[in-house]
Amino acid sequence: MTAISNNRTLRRFLAPLLMLALLSGFMGYARAAEEVPPQLPTFDIPALSAESIASPLPNIMVVATGGTIAGAASNGDKTNFQNYAAGTYKMADMVAQLPTHKNADVSTFQFGNKGSGSYSMKDLYDLSLAVDQALDVYDGVVVTTGTDTMEEIAYFLDLTVRSEKPVVVTGAMRPWDVIGTDGPANLYQAIKVAASNKTKWFGTVLMLNDVIQAAREVTKSNAHRLDTFDTPMFGALGYVDDPAVRIYRLNARALKAGTPEWATPFDLHTISKDKLPIVEIAYSYQEAGGGAIRALVEDGAKGIVTAGTGAGGISAKMSQARSAAIQKGVIFVTTTRTGSGTMSGGGNGVIAGDNLNPQHARIMLLLSMAFSNDFNTIKDWFETVGAQDIVMDDPTPPVWPANAVLSSDEQTNDTINLSWPQATDSTRVAGYAIYQGSEETPIVKVASSVTSYMAKALYSNTSYTFTVKAFDDKGNESAGLTGKFITSSSGSGSSGGTGSSNSNELTVSAGGSGELSVYDNSFTIQIPSGAASEQLLITIQKLAQTGGLIQADDVLLSSIFEVVKNKSGNFLVPVTLTFKFDVSLVKGGKKPSVFYYDESKKQWMEMGGTVSGSQISVKTNHFTKFAVFAVDEDKSLVPFSDISGHWAAASIGKAVSAGIVNGYTDGTFKPELTVTREEFIVMLMRALKLEGSGTDLAFTDTSAIGSWSKTAVAQAVQASIISGYPDGTFKPGSRISRAEMVVMIAKAMKLPLTANAVTSFSDNEEIPVWARGAVKAVADKGLIQGRLNNRFVPEGTATRAEAVTVIIKLLDSK
Repeated sequence: MTAISNNRTLRRFLAPLLMLALLSGFMGYARAAEEVPPQLPTFDIPALSAESIASPLPNIMVVATGGTIAGAASNGDKTNFQNYAAGTYKMADMVAQLPTHKNADVSTFQFGNKGSGSYSMKDLYDLSLAVDQALDVYDGVVVTTGTDTMEEIAYFLDLTVRSEKPVVVTGAMRPWDVIGTDGPANLYQAIKVAASNKTKWFGTVLMLNDVIQAAREVTKSNAHRLDTFDTPMFGALGYVDDPAVRIYRLNARALKAGTPEWATPFDLHTISKDKLPIVEIAYSYQEAGGGAIRALVEDGAKGIVTAGTGAGGISAKMSQARSAAIQKGVIFVTTTRTGSGTMSGGGNGVIAGDNLNPQHARIMLLLSMAFSNDFNTIKDWFETVGAQDIVMDDPTPPVWPANAVLSSDEQTNDTINLSWPQATDSTRVAGYAIYQGSEETPIVKVASSVTSYMAKALYSNTSYTFTVKAFDDKGNESAGLTGKFITSSSGSGSSGGTGSSNSNELTVSAGGSGELSVYDNSFTIQIPSGAASEQLLITIQKLAQTGGLIQADDVLLSSIFEVVKNKSGNFLVPVTLTFKFDVSLVKGGKKPSVFYYDESKKQWMEMGGTVSGSQISVKTNHFTKFAVFAVDEDKSLVPFSDISGHWAAASIGKAVSAGIVNGYTDGTFKPELTVTREEFIVMLMRALKLEGSGTDLAFTDTSAIGSWSKTAVAQAVQASIISGYPDGTFKPGSRISRAEMVVMIAKAMKLPLTANAVTSFSDNEEIPVWARGAVKAVADKGLIQGRLNNRFVPEGTATRAEAVTVIIKLLDSK
């Protein structure tokens, strides 16, 4: 067998491409927009006139969308308050009918002219960009809309408009041309609020009936009354009186004025409108059925907000339907139908909506899912951006109660259940961060209401150290509670799977775990909890005939086992394979190593493994043929303390030996840490060995690029491997997305890209258009593969191990 006997060294460095199946789901605030930015709409916003420029008054733009305020009474009946044609009058004519404004020079832009409920989410995408374009020139913007969905339109603008200048939404409950109409007064007063500049940094506000209210908090409370808009729990921000605009309280956004935290992560300039997902609302009531949720999922909903009874409760049938939808990847947010109240808790696919009402929570979830598909990231955004809790100066970290300890009341062969007491803080505990071993980055963060965590996908009979730290809204962390725990031996604990040594089949329930040892315990498979979302039937066969699979000089230390399952796709969590091998056949200078058989290449590919006596274990995310062979001891492998048995150990060793990447001073490599954009560029440039110092950098955040990476970034720019984001930034510290990484790899390899390429991945439509050609080209080279169900997941981020593996693949493909 030539692939083992003659090319063993090369193959050792071609570690199995498990990386993309093990990619972390974390998605940071920086959205992939590398190289080919989305095509953004532009609008004919009128320029400032010479008179406006010369005037001492602020310049205010009114962006009109129609609605009741622009409505005309039916049949010309001036007393017909509720029968009218919305969106009849043009804003330029309406402003012309007002008295000359005392506080502002006013211009208009007719974005649209229809009822608020007739606008799609893609229309709101355009509206937000139009408002931002206007604010590039004008001192403030008033947006007029219908009142039916005004609160949703306003909150969408609040979360997406990038300018800190005033944005005031107004409308009317009566059409423009009836007696007693509120339209002219509301329009005049809204312009007054925008011109006052008093709501700068507040985000978007509503002004109707002389009351100023925060877009996040306000809701329509009556179908007909003029004072319909109300802010439950919190009250108004201020009022408009004849003498002045008066603000009586600040919201959380205003308290963040001038800081990076003021901006939300939802920058529409970095995505196309096609990224906005379908998100729906399901209403609960007495004995509500689950059909609504099932139908919404069938109709393509990626997220669903439940408007629950009381504190967010839903019926048993709805709960069952929700659980089934979560298994399909749908994310849920819990809110209440009562009109006010705070939701807390969540987990397992469900996010607490804080005190957002259902329609506000839907906007928040829709935008969150447009910028990330990672549950924990979206949950964190709901707890920060969505909650908008006011945080005063808080220099002190949270503290634990006396004699607090990190404990575990349950350990199975692949899980450890951690628990800890509640911490306290001078303001509030925002959540808890769980660290594993000596890692500096937490493996997970949980909400302040959560005091337990199940660590999964662990090795059996192995010692693990975990640390939990409480943190507050300012990021202050408490002292750590540290504990050391040992998983139970194989076969103990709950499995959820059925099988025995007398059977070569194992059935594992959806989300469950299981273990099976076969052929006198010569081969054992362990399925951790959460490895699969569907019930699996796994079959193991020991091959009696090895013809064509091995050659005379290959030293086979075990039987060859073929493992298959009844469902396609990779595992969500890696499974563990353990082999017994013949120790007597391992001669001097040799060691045992697990291999899998690549059916497409007709070669055995080395995986490595952890040796214990006459047993060797390895983790995998897929099934095929497996066996243990004797290989040469790798004298050159860097002896990091945390890569023994790691699937990428060989690639790490080659990358370190080639000077592509280094380890840490504590003797670790930290293979599972995620990689930033500048870190990946440094690795890639070291691998390519480009000469020269590159070109001068013109990014607006060049000062944020580390001195250790500037030359590499400059080289990559000169080589046309990177160009930055549409807003002129590079975002060096942002975690690199899979789409960005593949585009850089394709450009480094100078691969020809196909316009309008269609990849073979099942989520092809979710891959940005600017990246599809690169994804197809790199995939065709065999450098990448999909995750579960052959999904590419373009927004995933790479770990250090995964990044060096794909770079080594690049070098070996030349």
